[in-house]
Order: sequence, then structure tokens, then C-alpha cells
Amino acid sequence: MPSPSIYMGSNSVEELSHLYPNKKFHIWHIPELQQNLLRKIKGFLGHRIVSQNVYDFGMPDVEMVSKLNQQFSKTTHAHDSVILAIGGGSLMDFAKVIRFKSEKEDWWLNCLNKPLDVVPTGVNKLPLILMPSTAGTGSEVTGTATIWDFENGSKSSFFGSEVYAECAIIDPQLTHDAPWTLTRDSGLDALSHALESIWNKNSTAENIATAIKAAQKICIQLPILKNDLRDLHAREEMSEAAFLAGVSMSKTQTALAHALSYDDTITNGESHGYACAKWLPAVWALIYAKSSNASTNAFIQEAIGAHMSNPQEMFHWLESLGVKSHHPDCLTEGQKCQMIEAFNSARGKNFIGSVQ
Repeated sequence: MPSPSIYMGSNSVEELSHLYPNKKFHIWHIPELQQNLLRKIKGFLGHRIVSQNVYDFGMPDVEMVSKLNQQFSKTTHAHDSVILAIGGGSLMDFAKVIRFKSEKEDWWLNCLNKPLDVVPTGVNKLPLILMPSTAGTGSEVTGTATIWDFENGSKSSFFGSEVYAECAIIDPQLTHDAPWTLTRDSGLDALSHALESIWNKNSTAENIATAIKAAQKICIQLPILKNDLRDLHAREEMSEAAFLAGVSMSKTQTALAHALSYDDTITNGESHGYACAKWLPAVWALIYAKSSNASTNAFIQEAIGAHMSNPQEMFHWLESLGVKSHHPDCLTEGQKCQMIEAFNSARGKNFIGSVQ
């Protein structure tokens, strides 16, 4: 499986001065990006910058991506261009689509929900550098982009070995100004990735060890950031945790909690991380204390047991962070039906337990 070259740590943005020295850079960034960091990034790139674009469109919707992709494709030359995307998961997922250039508009729509492991004839792929401004989605190290269709109430995946970025620069400085709600929801997205790759039919000893390390860091650092968003060590630890969770999740794909979250995001407009976290206690309860899932439960205890030893305690831990999750002992009939329906979805089938 391909993976991007990783540059991690404070001041890792300096790597930009060495990457693709003979190519023209097209920058896409979120409007909230710190101006001092943007100036530093532009200083490393210098005359290589040929366009700068602000992404202020939220989660990538299929209609919006198609429109921007057509516009952007007309301004780039495949042989000498590179895309630098600086932002959260939404922008990085968007960039994974527009880095493909083709004379045939919307060719990529035919590639949704099936692996893109070979670049089609007539399509050119621009090099892509991803720089996350949040510690959560792990999109910078995965070969998947989530594309929403809010008009029709659906979600699709643009994924495959050709979707991975060439480089990921994970500099915690980019996360320093993130407000609490964004910090929390991003961090809970990473925690969901870690846990979902543990209670997963596709898990391996290697990815479980990575997920455990990620979850341990998140459970320690997220409450610290709730009290002090300027804690730089906590920011650095969260950036590493999100990276580790993303790596682990990229090996297994997500599972039941993610399958349950999509409807909440589409219908209620909840952030992806918050929507996933709401379901974690109820999903954990499906395998908790069951002898058939003893080894999985042992891994979960190793990952988060120092902070919450059962699903009910997880409910209260999330509540302390301001998340109104579903209590595993108080699920409505409607919520139980949601779990059964989600269990039968593609992501739900990755879950190692049962909803019965």
C-alpha cells in the first residue's frame, strides 16, 4: 500500500523550501490560517507560487467540487504544477480530487465508491502536498476522500492507491489557533479512528498497537486543551496522535460508529468528529464484557481504560468535554434500528461485534 512521505514536528513547514524545486505551486488554504505562518510558507516557496486560493466551502459537496474542479483545471498545467493544501479534512479531501486533471469534465464521478488504483487514460495526476491545520481527520495519510451530496442526502468515497498524497507535512504550529470546539471535534474524530481500527475485522497486531498509542495520547491531551488551548506540548501530542490514528485507520477502514455518524452529519449538520463520538459508547457496549470479544476488549482497556473503564464511563467522559452522546443503557427504539441498519452497511460490516 502506498503512503506519503512524512515530515512531522514543529517547523517542519521548512521542508517546503526543498520540495519540488522546479515546479509551480498552487496553494489552497483555509481562511483561518495564521497570517504569520502563511507568510512563512510563502517565503519558503518564493517565486514558485503561481496561484493562491482560499477554501471556505465546508465539507466537500459533489456539486461544489465539480464546479471548482472545472475552474481550477483550466488554470493548471499538468507537467509542471503541484498542489499544496493547508487546512482540515474537508480541504484535504477536496484537494485529493482536484489534483487530477482531465479534459473530460466530471470523469471522477464515475470513480466514486470503487477503488482508483490506476489513473485512467486521458487523466493526469498532479503531485499533492497536504498540511493539516487540525489534529483529527488523518486525511493527510489516507487514500480516501469523503464527498457529500447534501441535496440527495448521501455520502460517497473517492479512494484508492492513486488517491494518496505524495507528501504530508504535519506541523503542530498550524493547529495552535484552533478554537475549542474544532479542537475537540477533530480530536474525537481521531479517537474514533483509533477505536474503530481496534474493534475491526480487518485489524492486525501492528495497526492495533498504533491505535492504542494514539488513543492513549488523545485521552490525556484533549482534557488538557479544554482548559488551556495554548498548551503547545498538548498540541504537539495531539498532532502525533491524529497521525497515528489516521495511519491505523487507513489499514482497516472505519466501522460502525462512522456508519452511524453519516446520517447525523447530513441531516443535522453535525461535525463529523462530533457525530462519530456520539455513538462510541453505544458501539463499545455491543462488545463490552463479551467473552467472544475478550481480546478486543483487552486492547480497548489498554487504549482508554486509564480514563474510562466501560461504555457508561465513556458517556460521562464525553459529557465532560461537552458532547451529548447516546447513553448505551438508554437507547430509543429508533436508535436501535439505526444501529441495525448501519451494521449492514459497507463500513458497519467492518465491526467485529454484533448488534443482536
